[in-house]
Amino acid sequence: MDEIVKDWIVEILEQHKELLAIAVRQRAKFEGWLKFELAALAEKYGAESVEVEAASSNSTSQRFDLTFLFNGIRYNVELKTPNSNWRMPGVRNRHRPITKNVAAIVRDAQKLYHCLGRGVVAFVLFPIPPHDNRWTKYLNRIASELQISLSEQKHCRRLPLALGNEQFADLLVCSFMVLHH
Repeated sequence: MDEIVKDWIVEILEQHKELLAIAVRQRAKFEGWLKFELAALAEKYGAESVEVEAASSNSTSQRFDLTFLFNGIRYNVELKTPNSNWRMPGVRNRHRPITKNVAAIVRDAQKLYHCLGRGVVAFVLFPIPPHDNRWTKYLNRIASELQISLSEQKHCRRLPLALGNEQFADLLVCSFMVLHH
């Protein structure tokens, strides 16, 4: 299911490049918008009982960004749109360390350890300078902290984005399953 969620996110992003260019130029996170787009697309592709910000089915007060049933199986999705702090032409500078965004992804994955159903973490890291692979360090850090295996080929897809004025940035869409502990 993590690969399906990744494909759905890629489809959404590819259909909204003009909107994304505005967000990327400002380094503005777009998680709230993406949750609803993802919910709508999940329904289009046959998901049932789709809910955004759904309460956990167990007795905790936790909420998941998106939950749905697909082929009779419940999935809980945690979604992040972490922004990098790498300087790039055409993109506003921000000073929030990327390490805090990576830590938030790890926390979301840990939240899914005890969920009822299956857990999926998906994130869109942006902006990434074209042909720059510094982001792999952070994918490896997530894998190490969660003690799982993550690979660029299986778990990630890179999307180029025109920002205007002949400037470009990449977005990285990654997803992975979280196994119960």
